[in-house]
Amino acid sequence: RWCDRDECWLALADRIRRQLPPPPQSSFRVVAVVALGSRLRGEYVVGTNIEAGNLHNSVCAERVAFGALQLYGVRRPGAVRCIYIVTDAPQPISPGALCREFMYSSPFCEPSTRVLSATPDLGQRLDVTLAELLPRASPYCRLGAADQRKWAKATSLQTPPSGSAAATAYAAAKRASRDDNRDDLHPTRYGVACAFDDGTVATAVQRKALEYGCSLDPVGQLAPELARKRRDGVRPIVVALVDDLGVAHAPFASGRAFLAEHGYGAVDVLCHDGDGALHVVEALELMPFVPDFTDHFRETIPKSPTRSMDRQSFRPVSPNNGHAP
Repeated sequence: RWCDRDECWLALADRIRRQLPPPPQSSFRVVAVVALGSRLRGEYVVGTNIEAGNLHNSVCAERVAFGALQLYGVRRPGAVRCIYIVTDAPQPISPGALCREFMYSSPFCEPSTRVLSATPDLGQRLDVTLAELLPRASPYCRLGAADQRKWAKATSLQTPPSGSAAATAYAAAKRASRDDNRDDLHPTRYGVACAFDDGTVATAVQRKALEYGCSLDPVGQLAPELARKRRDGVRPIVVALVDDLGVAHAPFASGRAFLAEHGYGAVDVLCHDGDGALHVVEALELMPFVPDFTDHFRETIPKSPTRSMDRQSFRPVSPNNGHAP
């Protein structure tokens, strides 16, 4: 049957792409066809990227398609069999950070759900899973607000070794989370801290908004201090994004994109896994399969594998650091 052949789905996505006008800001067309499985095999929804004058207010093709999927009436978990993507680019383009995180969080997908991207001539392809696109996803990623709190309180969380830069950043981030105090909008509070090799620490907090998409990501708010330190020749050692219950999260979508695309891909970040074990991973490892469009990526290609937390993983904190836990 045609619906069992990837070529047919990709050809459908390309045919739709060619019929669309380029969006007004990027002039770059993306089409995502979300194919359903099981009893719905052969059925699908389609999305394309839509753009506003404010870049932050644009929406990617994959998320548009998943909005249509919700309206389609699909209720069965794991209903999505594969997401097919075709763009204007001469190389296969993987979903961006926001779409990776959104699709991974969706009850209609599993971490093993395929994402197949292709060039317009369908000659080059990138075939990956959501789990491969979003390494070290937050333990909260597929949980509702109440279940996030339950999980954190019921899980034994490993902490960084005392006296390390990681311990300093972890403690500072957890303290900072207290200022994310709009619990009326969402109960979980997030703070972030970056420890630098001059012994200083910078912090920021999530700033929730009534419309969730207008909330300010904490990692991105470190941008001015990271840029100032870079001009002064000071290197960031480790970034910790920690909530008020002590769970360390790999940066969320916009934070991952910021670190990877702005030359901070070599910085270490802390993250807890689903069992409460603490890991350290380089930021660029959290954004695999990103097209190498800029020199920022080339400068920060990670050379070390993901590491579990141990006492040899981090450098000691400078004795004059005033932010010791």
